[in-house]
Amino acid sequence: MNRPRNLWVSVNTTSASLLDRLCHTTPADADWVRLDDLYRPLIRTWLARTPGLTSEIDDLTQEVFVVIVRELPRFRRQRDGSFRAWLRQVTVNQVRAWRRTRRPLPLDDLRVVDGYLSQLEDPASPLSQQWDREHDQHVFNRLLAAARPDFTPSTWEAFRLFALGEGTAAEVAEQTGLSVNAVIVAKSRVLKRLREEAAGLID
Repeated sequence: MNRPRNLWVSVNTTSASLLDRLCHTTPADADWVRLDDLYRPLIRTWLARTPGLTSEIDDLTQEVFVVIVRELPRFRRQRDGSFRAWLRQVTVNQVRAWRRTRRPLPLDDLRVVDGYLSQLEDPASPLSQQWDREHDQHVFNRLLAAARPDFTPSTWEAFRLFALGEGTAAEVAEQTGLSVNAVIVAKSRVLKRLREEAAGLID
């Protein structure tokens, strides 16, 4: 499901986001499981693209998560994209630490790896910007999938059609058999849930 451009406008919410629960409270085990479900596939994908990494990818992914779990309680969000940038830097640092403990690479290979990592940690580079885009799309899709079981099929279908611009409220109401007001409420309920959970992860 594609992410519509206007879904993440700022709103005031009273429910703590996943990031807030992990950073500022005593998180439940389910919160760590949610974080793992959100980010392990993304981090593994990026590690698989890193020059020189092959059989170490799964172990290195786990090492990244060890650092995340250890350091996340001290993370403080300072601006939009802070967590996304922090996660990217943790990943770069762990790859560099892994490389230092391995047999020295040939000079040409070393330049390739170092060039890749330098681009990935530079927020202005195309590679870093690709990380940002893929991060937001990946997290959005995962949160959508996690939220879907908490809504009735009719509410979800109304949200999907109306929020993603596949019809006006009246058209969606006719398609789903709901009232126009119910379609508008369905969109509002699902977006509220997504914004609450995603605050600080997607800006």
